[in-house]
Order: sequence, then C-alpha cells, then structure tokens
Amino acid sequence: MKHRFAILCTLAALVPFAWGQVPKGSVAEHEFPGLQLLPPGSKVKGISLPRYENHRVSALLIARLMEIATRSEVKFTGIKAELYAENGEVTTVTCEQAAYDFRTSIVTSDAKPAVESPRFSARGTGVTFSTADKIGVLRGPVHTVVKNSAFNKKPKGK
Repeated sequence: MKHRFAILCTLAALVPFAWGQVPKGSVAEHEFPGLQLLPPGSKVKGISLPRYENHRVSALLIARLMEIATRSEVKFTGIKAELYAENGEVTTVTCEQAAYDFRTSIVTSDAKPAVESPRFSARGTGVTFSTADKIGVLRGPVHTVVKNSAFNKKPKGK
C-alpha cells in the first residue's frame, strides 16, 4: 500500500507538467520537468512515452528501463520506438541501449540499432537521432534491404 501511495503522489505531481503548467523558474530550458521529481541514479521500469503532433500520436517509445543520469539526460535499456506516419505506415526502431539529452534533443546509441519499415529494413552499429529535426544517421557498417515492390515486378511483355 505504501508503494501505491508513493506512485500516486509522483503521478499527481506530474499532472501540472503534463498540462504545461510548469512553475516559472522551477525548470531550466534544457531540463525535462518530470526529472526534478527523481534524483540522478533513479531507475524506472517499464515505461511508455507517447509523442503527439497535431492531436494524433506520432511516436511511442517503450523501454524496459529508464535511468536518470542527470536533470537533463536519461538512459534507456530495451528500447522499442514506433514512428507513425500520417499515411498509416509504422516504422519500428529497436535497440538495447540509448541515451537522450534534453539540452540537444539528441538520442545516441552504439548498441546495434535496427530499423524496420514497410519500405526498408536497416541495421547498423550505432545511431544518432535529432528529435527536434526528425533526422537521424545510422552509423556503419550498415546493412540495408529495400522492400520496394517495384523492384520485384517483371517488365511487361516478358
């Protein structure tokens, strides 16, 4: 019962942050509001973080473990990220470990990430992804398979 009360208090404290009512001066520009509630070294198991754009879910991050490294950096273990395109396509990125820095809005990993989409699949030795710019670089060597059905069609008349 004691643990449930602590979790309830933590969630209640996060509500103002979720609605954008962060008290002025309480959070630096490069810090994530919820991290003030958890000291560095804290670990949270089984997280799911959705991202919304224009009133629709555009991405979902699921991780086995999130560790608070500093007030502006977190580390994830056992990651699965789903990116939802407006046309309904889902791209899935998996990786065993990654770090996210709120100051730079950059995710980095050297833990052999894999990308799966309806159009291609790719595996590399590392990744750097800017959540602000929505641009990423898969570091190599990289193995990519293009799944474009146009490549598989036979020419007409043959």
